[in-house]
Amino acid sequence: MLDRERIAFFLGVDPAPSESHKSDDGALVVGVATPRTAEGMPEAAEDWYFDFIYGRRLTWRQKATARQWSGIIHGLHRAFRFARICMDPNGGGVLIKRELIATKQLLEGIETHATPIADLVDGPTLVARADFILHMFKRGDPGVESMWPELAGDDNLNDALYSTAKNAIEHGLWALPPGVADWMVEKRAEVERWPEERMWALKNLDALASQLTKIIVATKPDGTWAFTKRNARQFSSLSKKDFVSAAMYCYAAFLFWLQSGTWRSQLAPEDAVGFSGWDTRRGRRN
Repeated sequence: MLDRERIAFFLGVDPAPSESHKSDDGALVVGVATPRTAEGMPEAAEDWYFDFIYGRRLTWRQKATARQWSGIIHGLHRAFRFARICMDPNGGGVLIKRELIATKQLLEGIETHATPIADLVDGPTLVARADFILHMFKRGDPGVESMWPELAGDDNLNDALYSTAKNAIEHGLWALPPGVADWMVEKRAEVERWPEERMWALKNLDALASQLTKIIVATKPDGTWAFTKRNARQFSSLSKKDFVSAAMYCYAAFLFWLQSGTWRSQLAPEDAVGFSGWDTRRGRRN
């Protein structure tokens, strides 16, 4: 039986302004960390299984406001009880951060009392009681500084994040659930009874897997990397990369939690595990 006190859930948020059809899409990705060892709390990323279990996209069609983004994040926090959240400050992230500390949130369109979600930079001066689990992915954030201290610029921070994600992929530290097609072949009858959100969450993780194959590094005509003035590599994508960005922030949230040494994973509701059709007790370790 899964020991729920020894797993932790994390959220990565890549917001977008959603102003027009030309705007980038925004995305949210949830990951779960499970210790590889039977006893004790490991201290290195290699000692954990880290699996992506949920994805959600917001496009320009939704035209989601900062308050609506905040409500979605609070709703997911109620479902999963995140140990940490990491969010891009760009694309409206700073505005969402301000909304997250409100004691009333729009949960499924209904104004509901909620415990504020705050960071450890500004949060303690703004609210007395909150879940202080938010990291804004920028220099100066305690989590960022614990992982990558004294970086010269934001381009270096971006390079560090991509390098960390690449290392996680190459060493098998990330895992995704089986794709929709695999589920339909093996368990069609079960899948057809899934609620709609569970199905599109799994499809979004399929999109994440596809996007991961399309990230490229800028190069010069001679094939060598094109560095910035601060010797950082430059990354782009052959398609959308909203889920890739959210996934990297999600993994960063996990790393910040590890670096903190607090080991305060909160118990999640029973239906959090396997939300998008994957079970932390099976999956790749079946």
